[in-house]
Amino acid sequence: MEQTWREQMLPASFRGINFLIPQASVPVGMKVQLHEFPQRDEPYAEQLGKQAQVHRLVCWIIGDDCFERRDKFMEAVQTPGAGELVHPWLGRMQVKAGEAELTHDFKQGGMAAFAVTFYPDNPLKFPTAKVNTQQQVVKASDSLLDSALARYKSAMATVDQARLGLARLRNSLSGVYTVIQQQFSTILGAFTNLTGLAQSLMNAPESLSSLFSSYFSDFSVDEYLGNSAGSSSDGAVLTPSQQASLNGSGSANSFAQAPDSNYRQTVVASTQHAEAVVKINTVSQLGGVDAAAASQTAANLVQDMLLVQVALIISEMPVASQPVSTLSVPSVEQQAVQPIVRVDVPVADDVIELRDNLNEAIFQASLKADSEHYMVLNTLRQTIVKHLTAVAESGVRLVEITPSETLSALVLAYRRFGDATRESEVVQRNRLRHPGFVPARPLKIAQR
Repeated sequence: MEQTWREQMLPASFRGINFLIPQASVPVGMKVQLHEFPQRDEPYAEQLGKQAQVHRLVCWIIGDDCFERRDKFMEAVQTPGAGELVHPWLGRMQVKAGEAELTHDFKQGGMAAFAVTFYPDNPLKFPTAKVNTQQQVVKASDSLLDSALARYKSAMATVDQARLGLARLRNSLSGVYTVIQQQFSTILGAFTNLTGLAQSLMNAPESLSSLFSSYFSDFSVDEYLGNSAGSSSDGAVLTPSQQASLNGSGSANSFAQAPDSNYRQTVVASTQHAEAVVKINTVSQLGGVDAAAASQTAANLVQDMLLVQVALIISEMPVASQPVSTLSVPSVEQQAVQPIVRVDVPVADDVIELRDNLNEAIFQASLKADSEHYMVLNTLRQTIVKHLTAVAESGVRLVEITPSETLSALVLAYRRFGDATRESEVVQRNRLRHPGFVPARPLKIAQR
């Protein structure tokens, strides 16, 4: 049986001291400033936010022990700080006692009446220190660059240049040259081809480290991502249809934003770097001790340079601010004229996958490093994991839905997000053949 309003009322108390409430009031609604102007008949009312919940209560303390309980209640309202008020109608709340007036009436013997004002206790919010994970990644990448160059020079100093064979170096360095061609294309001018790289390693091994040192002295993430956009893994320029296929080919290559999302570009580039790091972790040991040592040393340097570059790219990936939800959704006609501008937010699933891949790639690379270089790689791995974890926490998760019928991606995006412009997101992530026909099968889309 449903309780009556009397049965739902709570026994009133403050700091554990019970009393009765015959009357209570609290302001609700908005603060309003009325603006009236000379020679104008229409005033303007400006809303200035909600009114403070200031509770004004009449408290009765009744009974043979009213004087004893009165003194305890007086002590309670005169104690500094917040206390718990149990309001008969509004429930429990933390308040601070303010003005109070005690009244005794001879005709009302055995009762003490208080008129008390209780103010809401909202703790002040102070700024708190927060670790800048982006800067930590940048510092770790700088340390890795210095350590990698030093390790390369030290290792090459032990190689007998006279015992290096061009053919054997070419065979061992083919994978290394491919990675340089894909990820460090601006330094290819120093080598006409794979043979040029092998000859440089034989005749002037310090030139490779000098090239990378110069490369990172004026490296720009924005410029790199801009040059790499629209290119496939083999350096060929992609057509729009091929780009759409690439965007939907894997979880790391599609994002919950427009195709030109900065987060998406960063994840695509970083994923390619992680794959390249794994690819050249070791090289062929055939062809002589010195040739194998020189090839492995060059591969280690290029691998470290890949990690330096991917760290700098990831350091530009900010922790996203949470989007503000709108109370109303514009119509499709309005969105056609003025598209919704939304905050660039990463998909947490993609960032977590990238984090785990890089974590494993760096760990495997560190297993063949000396103790000093191992510490540098381990520091980089920890800072990247920490930063990508923070980025993932600020992103959105993927959910699986199944449309009840075949419909267009535009209609699905509008029904799901209230934003018809996100149709490309649905098409790319699920590799749909035509945006006008979304089949009634399980689809992966962003949670919001």
